Amino acid sequence: MYKNIIIIFVFFLISSCESKKTTIQRINLQSQVLNDEIFTMMPGDLLLVDNYLVWSDPFARDYFLHIHNSLTGEELGVMGKVGEGPKEFVTPVINRCCVNRQIFAVDANGKTVGYLSIDSLLSGKEPFCEVTGKEKEMKMEKMDHDLYIESTDDGSDVYFRTMINGQESFWGVYPIPEMKQHIGSYQSYDPVKGLFVFTSFNFPYLALYKRDKTTFTLQWEHKGNEENYIIADDRIVFDRKIRGMRDVCMSKDYIITLERDRETDPMDETTVRRNISKCPRTVFLYDYTGCLLKIVDVGMPIMRIAANRNSNVLYMIGGNPDYVLAKCEL
Repeated sequence: MYKNIIIIFVFFLISSCESKKTTIQRINLQSQVLNDEIFTMMPGDLLLVDNYLVWSDPFARDYFLHIHNSLTGEELGVMGKVGEGPKEFVTPVINRCCVNRQIFAVDANGKTVGYLSIDSLLSGKEPFCEVTGKEKEMKMEKMDHDLYIESTDDGSDVYFRTMINGQESFWGVYPIPEMKQHIGSYQSYDPVKGLFVFTSFNFPYLALYKRDKTTFTLQWEHKGNEENYIIADDRIVFDRKIRGMRDVCMSKDYIITLERDRETDPMDETTVRRNISKCPRTVFLYDYTGCLLKIVDVGMPIMRIAANRNSNVLYMIGGNPDYVLAKCEL
């Protein structure tokens, strides 16, 4: 009798999981264009910082950070001087986590390291702020107040190293566990709930970690159905015709990934390059337990996404047909 109950329970559990898989909603939405004057060869990162949208231009010749009003799309100012002088950047790289409306920036081919302050820019002051000697010595990305992160070296037992309130910790699993090799990724952090989302643009992979005092603990992993890699000569070789997630962010109810719906759009990713018209038109909405709930076509090809935990408004840089700032309510 007890054995029969177990069998019935397992049957219903499997049926429930299968039902969830078959009830993924596919939705078409029309996005609202906020600003159609995004002049760049190709946009870099897109950040939502309180009521401001910030996008970076890696090919800029003057200033590489553009600040916009998130409600109206109006450009409010630019900062981050391109150049070889003091407080200037030859090849700027920014941190996607913003603390106190200050964006951390480092010069990949120069010596400049510092913060660029939105508040200072909007009040007419010099936006560049020096980093502390401690931060310069650490050379780690700042995610929150006294929370810094970096990847470990290939071959290490875990994926990440953090300094939290001065305490060092090591954590994180490798997406391809048989190979202790770091791969291309996008990450997002929610300082309120202490949630850290990790995705790969090399292959379909999504993981959620939760902060636990001075470390992070894996909550779940989600891997796509298409395995687009082999292991040869002790390294991972990816089939680049298939890509993973191109960006990730968190909203009030969803973990949002920018990825292609290959059932309706089986694009060869090697042909996309900088052609905005070939970028995916869909975002995937997962709940915070890792279940895929919806696949949403936002009405235009998109390259970057941003959101926050206060609402389900998604902000995007898309093509209409040239680059635009846009938003939609999910």
